[in-house]
Amino acid sequence: MSKRTGFYYYAEWVMSHHRYGLLMLLLILLSFTRNQAIAIVLSILFIGELVLRAGLMRFKRKTNPYKSSLDLKLDMLFLFFDMLALLSILATAFDVQMILGEEGAAARFLRALYLLRVLRLFRYIDMQSLMFSPGYGMFISLVVMLSFFVEGQMLWGIVIYFSVEVIIRLVLLRNMTFATRRDRLVEWGFWGVDVLATIVMVPGLTSIPYGNALRGVRLVRLLRPWMVILRNLGKVFREGDYTQEIVLVILLLAMLSITGGVVGHYTMTGFDFSQDGLRSAMDDNLFVQIWFSFRTLMAAGNLVSDPLGDGNLALFSVFSVVLGMFILSFFIGIGSSIISGLMAKLRNERLMIANHLVMIGWNSASPFIIEKLKLLSDQRFTSLKLVFLGETNKRPEELESWVTFRWGDTEDADSMERVNLGSARQALVCTDDTLSAAEELSQNLFSLLAIRQANPDIAVSYTVMGMVQPRLKSYGHMLQVGWDKAGYYNKPTVLISEPDMRANLIRNVLLYQDVDQVLSRLMIPEREDESGMHVVEWKGCIAQRSGEWFFIDNAQAIRVTEMMRRCFERGVVLIAVADIDLQVHPLTALSSDVRVTSVLGVAVDHATLYGEFEYCLNMDNVERPAVPDAGSVPALLPRRRNLRLLAVGWVGALPLMLKRLLGSFETIHVTLLDDMSKEEHLDTRDYVQGRISDMEGAEQRISVDIRRWDFSRMESLREHVRSADKVIVSRPAHVVKKPHAMVASVLSHTFSLAEEEGCRPEMFAIVDTRNQARMLQKELDRFQLDMDVNVVVPMEFYGTYAAHTSYLMYTSSSPEVYDMHRSLRYLLDSLMRGELDAGVPMALDVLPCPEHATDMDAANLFSALLQQGLIWIGFRVDTAIVADVLKPNVVMRLFPRRHEFQCLRQLEIMINPLGNPQSLAVWNHQQAHIVELIVIRRR
Repeated sequence: MSKRTGFYYYAEWVMSHHRYGLLMLLLILLSFTRNQAIAIVLSILFIGELVLRAGLMRFKRKTNPYKSSLDLKLDMLFLFFDMLALLSILATAFDVQMILGEEGAAARFLRALYLLRVLRLFRYIDMQSLMFSPGYGMFISLVVMLSFFVEGQMLWGIVIYFSVEVIIRLVLLRNMTFATRRDRLVEWGFWGVDVLATIVMVPGLTSIPYGNALRGVRLVRLLRPWMVILRNLGKVFREGDYTQEIVLVILLLAMLSITGGVVGHYTMTGFDFSQDGLRSAMDDNLFVQIWFSFRTLMAAGNLVSDPLGDGNLALFSVFSVVLGMFILSFFIGIGSSIISGLMAKLRNERLMIANHLVMIGWNSASPFIIEKLKLLSDQRFTSLKLVFLGETNKRPEELESWVTFRWGDTEDADSMERVNLGSARQALVCTDDTLSAAEELSQNLFSLLAIRQANPDIAVSYTVMGMVQPRLKSYGHMLQVGWDKAGYYNKPTVLISEPDMRANLIRNVLLYQDVDQVLSRLMIPEREDESGMHVVEWKGCIAQRSGEWFFIDNAQAIRVTEMMRRCFERGVVLIAVADIDLQVHPLTALSSDVRVTSVLGVAVDHATLYGEFEYCLNMDNVERPAVPDAGSVPALLPRRRNLRLLAVGWVGALPLMLKRLLGSFETIHVTLLDDMSKEEHLDTRDYVQGRISDMEGAEQRISVDIRRWDFSRMESLREHVRSADKVIVSRPAHVVKKPHAMVASVLSHTFSLAEEEGCRPEMFAIVDTRNQARMLQKELDRFQLDMDVNVVVPMEFYGTYAAHTSYLMYTSSSPEVYDMHRSLRYLLDSLMRGELDAGVPMALDVLPCPEHATDMDAANLFSALLQQGLIWIGFRVDTAIVADVLKPNVVMRLFPRRHEFQCLRQLEIMINPLGNPQSLAVWNHQQAHIVELIVIRRR
């Protein structure tokens, strides 16, 4: 990472941290002391921050999605507010008030200017989420009422606040998608009323005719929260049928009050029923006596103080109070039921937000997706608004607190309106795990119809627990609508198959055991300062001249290999380019001229990728030392061509996995052991054999032996472990309670059998959660093991891919940005795919690092590997230095973010050798501990 990009990256890290916001709040409050020396110091600090923010915006604004996003507009607006606030502090620093004096119009303007320093606070308030909440509407209404009674600086403060609010709302409304035309008119109408009311609040305009009336018009905003409350209260009454119960209790209370008044009239003559301390003719009035009976029934404090006095009065008092409390408990019960129902309705009321992401439904991948979406949002220094729509009113236990929850029928128009899908930017549908193939197909199709009716243009992604191939040969995808002849449903829709992803993952880890962690890092790095795979816009071309390929940009022309080396030295690894047809061209496998629209590479963020690419493109030519011969650098190891695989437990998508493996092995023998009944054994065997027979040429190369096995008969594993090259241990198909315990038990016995038999098979343990995997990894790391054990969590990897795909769709603010993100998804798909004839011809691989090499030059090594068609993107270190590698720097200590890898294997992997201070330090000072080089090769 170059100094410039590193400086901008960590500057944004600090300025987007909540601790920095608290620090700014304290400094702004400190500025109100009117101390000239403090104002001078704060002015210098704030000027430096403004210059830094302006430079950061200039650095980022050349790349999408930031260039076309709402964030850029808000940043420019807040930068303008910061400049006004700086003027306010400079007025104190130069003591302008002493020059102007205490009286006059200029002095009054100065007092208003003095308040402008609070504008800096708006940067640290999420006004976008706050402005459309009912509570905020009530708060604004209270401030409007307060504005009628205050004057001076208090009134100026209210005017400034409302002015800033209407400006921010103007920016938000101009970039908001409305569900209906009515919603648009309502929001713009409220905005117009607020602008008018704010103008007439200005002290100099108080003489405008009907100014107070115009100011009070802003109280119309109160209609929104109160209409919501009254509408839901009416629903509670109708649904609960409380009217009959309330009328019955009121009639009973009236009857008892009248009866008590009549009885008192005849039995308690001479009593002061009016309770005014005087005996008068009023006390003989029957209505007064009935009212006294009612008061006694409703208040326990009306018990007589002397029960030994009038016996009739004491008896009546005790009887009426006890009976009244019994009746009052009816009102309390009914009232609590009404309030409880009202609160439930309000908790499920329609959301007034926009530009959010809606997750519909829940499955086993949903917790991983939410976790990774939050991680992506934190890495991009943005605030993701995620809304979850569930089937029931019970909030899932794994649903994190920052996610907004609503419930209802996930295929109903009212439920779609409840999560404001019409104003959302992206929808993510999580298909239920328990559905059959037919139910999954039909429900997903119907949900697509409901989503498109609520928002025709929204981007939609599906996490499907089954296969997603079209059910008709004439269909382009699984959810094609037969009656759509106008392309109405031909909108951004992505179907992500869990079995397909699982088959690819297991196939890949059998070839390269860390491939899941490398791909996860390329999609969503867990450490904020780690590099990932990014794509940026660039308009130019690649053409061949004199047998070499060149990047050409107007008058600039530079060899592709030289450009890749320059970028590598500055912390960016170029991988491929994409053209206008979204075809991805690897830079190591160019075959024809390319009209480039986007560049794909590994960098810490989008701005770094574009900034360094542009910088390297315009660099002057430099003299390069001779690149080492290919024979002096490591080469790919030859792979075993025959595979003997032992699978213990349920693997999932086994035929599909074998199909993927055919491209890497000549012969495959699989032994599958699982606890199943005789019928299940026959069905599974027939199904697997039938699928293999459908693969061209597979029957001669694949043999599968499926056996019934009890997970307690460990000795019977011996013969299978002895002959296996690789062993997969997974959960039994029928064990639901703590299946990971079975995995640990089988893995332990397999270790012993392998040692006794003197064999060293590669072992892979498949578990369901990262916590289970982490516990197993910590246990295995406690001992020095000769055998490789890789703990894999397929559902976590699936959730990572689904979250990355959905987030790219969410941040696509235009069709051009969406197409750019599609090219990145095509490249990642190809790195995960096993077919040799599909996708981008690139694959992840690893090669050993020479043991004697301790002073290799990174750039020379990159160039030498590039001559072999290999793009070096990272390396793996041994466990001896893991504890010393990832120590947080000063920025991480003062402004900490999440920087601990969840998978212990991630601690050994470094992506982008020169991309961050940690990997650079390891390469420069710890080369002896580097054991593998991670590369992308041609397929």
